[in-house]
Amino acid sequence: MKSILVILIISMSMQINAATFSADRIEEACRTFLIQKYGNDYQIDFLSKFTDINIGDDEVKAVFDEQYTAYNNGVKLEFVSNDKVLKSQTFHYIVKKEINVFKSKSFIPDNTTITSGMLVKSSEFVELEKLEDYINPVGRVSTKSIYQGESFTSFNTLPDVTVKRGEEIVVIATNGAVTIRGLGTALQDGRAGESIKVKRDNSKKILTGKLNESGELILGE
Repeated sequence: MKSILVILIISMSMQINAATFSADRIEEACRTFLIQKYGNDYQIDFLSKFTDINIGDDEVKAVFDEQYTAYNNGVKLEFVSNDKVLKSQTFHYIVKKEINVFKSKSFIPDNTTITSGMLVKSSEFVELEKLEDYINPVGRVSTKSIYQGESFTSFNTLPDVTVKRGEEIVVIATNGAVTIRGLGTALQDGRAGESIKVKRDNSKKILTGKLNESGELILGE
């Protein structure tokens, strides 16, 4: 699907009919088009500089290729005259959203449990694809040295251990509709979502499973 490009600064109801398309007007049109797609809460950053586009046809129209934009991080613009595409150009971009980002107030050594007193909070625009990387780190453990002003993410922190080595935990085995629960001893530290080994108290057999959020070991996962 294609739509006629509308880029007048005051009124957005007229289509372009010109041989020269200025860089400023093209950028404004692309930005307006994307704001309609994502909403006003998002920031659009284009990855390349806009330039004037000259077409040797007074009846040329600038048309957005909506289908292309729907599936790509790029605005595709076609310059059309009498239903013939004379030129096309794609403007790539990234989308950012404003969120609270937690940063280190001072230097934090590796393997330190993060507390609220170690944090400062700021509002920043973050790429949509990276939103889930930025977390509230309170209660998590640093996986590396974190320097003053550095942002906390899921890459430089991990949840504190859910189960500690030598701790007795619930072991769950499922076979069809039958679920069996028993006790075992953790042979290593583990966090929710990680696989660890356990030893059943009445057996020498070593079992492996994945820890859930409750600290139970689910066999076969």
